Amino acid sequence: MSKITKELADLAQMLINMQNDLGLKDLNPTEAHVLLMIIREYELKGRCSMLKAVEVSKKSRSTVYKAIRKLVKAGIINIQNSKSDKRSFLVVPKI
Repeated sequence: MSKITKELADLAQMLINMQNDLGLKDLNPTEAHVLLMIIREYELKGRCSMLKAVEVSKKSRSTVYKAIRKLVKAGIINIQNSKSDKRSFLVVPKI
């Protein structure tokens, strides 16, 4: 095994372990991707709207909204009304 493939394998295992530790093992790959992109945007910008979640996830709107509904139901994220734009909804990670 080359050094790069060993590092990739270690990284993949670390992510699996983190998902298990956070109680996220029941998420499918798309839901996990959407969650990670929401968290990334939230950490970088301090907020993530539902429309921004679609943009950064690079998935269809219906796919992202379906994933968000599951994440809300699982208690992993919350949806809040934006204080600056009443037409916008923010997704806020709870983990």
